[in-house]
Amino acid sequence: MRAIIIYATCEGQTERIAKRCADVMRRVGVATDTYDVTRNDVAELAVESYDAVMLGASLHYAKHDPRIAWCIREHRQRLASIPTAFFSVSLGIISEHAKDRAEAEWLADEFLHDQSFNPTRRACFAGALRYSRYGWLKKRLMRSIAEKSGSKTETTQDYEYTDWNAVNAFATDFAALLIGNTTERLQSTLAS
Repeated sequence: MRAIIIYATCEGQTERIAKRCADVMRRVGVATDTYDVTRNDVAELAVESYDAVMLGASLHYAKHDPRIAWCIREHRQRLASIPTAFFSVSLGIISEHAKDRAEAEWLADEFLHDQSFNPTRRACFAGALRYSRYGWLKKRLMRSIAEKSGSKTETTQDYEYTDWNAVNAFATDFAALLIGNTTERLQSTLAS
């Protein structure tokens, strides 16, 4: 069983999540590669050589990266015939406002609907505020968004909101599906 995690990252949090998922899957016995479409040519992907595919993209300005949409469209037939997973990364998912959380979930669902893609597993994870990586304008914009959602607004430091236990559980669940094992058994393998 070979899997690949294809992701698009902006400030690096989606990459960290993708790599964590790959690490968890490898530790329970699923050979897993990662592929960053923001650094590598998306046309070079050999999806047909994998038995399972996980895709991940961050949500910026209410949009997911179009290169992930391209991957879904380009490999639609293969993706429909194998186990798949999708994760979306955003700050909206941890907003103190239920409306923002619902919108983040809806945007992930709408992205999948627009691509006519129905993954076997799907998740939304909180990202990070990387103020140290933003330019002046983006720093102000992100501070404003953070303030509205109840997140940290001190721009002299970075904040990570990802629930790593949820990421581990998502990857373990997908791996369990792939190798025909129970999630509980794989979690005990990880714990030992």
